Amino acid sequence: MDFTLINSFIAVAEEGSFSTAAKHLFLSQQSLSKQIAKLETELGTELLVRSRPLRLTQNGKLFLQTAKEMVKLKQEFDETCGTRLSGRESVHLGVEHTIARAILPRVLPRFMDAHPDVYVRISEESPEELEKAITHEGIDLIIGSISNPPSSYQTVELCRKEQLLVVPKKLMRALAGGRYEQLCAEYSNGVDLRFFEKAPFIRQPRNSSGGRSLMSYMKYYDVSPDFVCELTNVENAFQLALSGVGAIIYAKIFWDMLDPALQRDYREKIELFPLPYLPVTDKVCAYCRSDTEESPASELLALIEDFLRDYENGKPWREA
Repeated sequence: MDFTLINSFIAVAEEGSFSTAAKHLFLSQQSLSKQIAKLETELGTELLVRSRPLRLTQNGKLFLQTAKEMVKLKQEFDETCGTRLSGRESVHLGVEHTIARAILPRVLPRFMDAHPDVYVRISEESPEELEKAITHEGIDLIIGSISNPPSSYQTVELCRKEQLLVVPKKLMRALAGGRYEQLCAEYSNGVDLRFFEKAPFIRQPRNSSGGRSLMSYMKYYDVSPDFVCELTNVENAFQLALSGVGAIIYAKIFWDMLDPALQRDYREKIELFPLPYLPVTDKVCAYCRSDTEESPASELLALIEDFLRDYENGKPWREA
């Protein structure tokens, strides 16, 4: 059985759309349709009713559950086989793109120094993709924020992920006019996003952590900013803000991890204003499989907890 076809079917079934699934799989819609047709031929049954909205046939519903189990078993086999061949224990870590930047360069070197025989596999995904992966992949530990973790995973709250509004100085001056200094002082303890509703904003995709935070603040303030561009990578978005393209919402932990000299250089070009804490989207959690106690995964989690505890106490670790 070709697992490429199985994974493609799972993606179409979960998205309910050939076009959306094709984007996630980096395929053309025509190629994806051919894959599903080939799978149906091999199975000797139709799996999908090609209508709007797209629907699973009764056999499609049955096969979806089987397909997920097959993918999970193959994942477990591949990891077990790989571990035996290498003679190592392994840890599969799933982590949000955004939080990975703050955690991995500081925590992983310490973990790998302490555990030289452990192989670490890392999946950097959006919260949406992590939530899908946790249901059918052998992920030992997830760091981020997902909505519906399975009952077989323990949830550990790690820290608040507070957000900053990053505004190019030339944009702030244009908006504030003669009230520039007054407004900067007023917003230094908390910004009112309604003041910036007509300002150009740089957007992140809705399924990303940054995109979810942005949507939450839009709803909280009941505003509709003027989006001028969209980027997946938050660091590229930050560089565009530095160049004056528009404002962005940026996790405070990213700013705090920058070298102080770099922070001083950046402050020549931008203003930073704290945003109110929204626990629905700005909370970082760990989701650990219940059967990973006294394993490398649990030790990695303990190290991440130490790192974030020190960060919240004003003692952030520097990169190794």
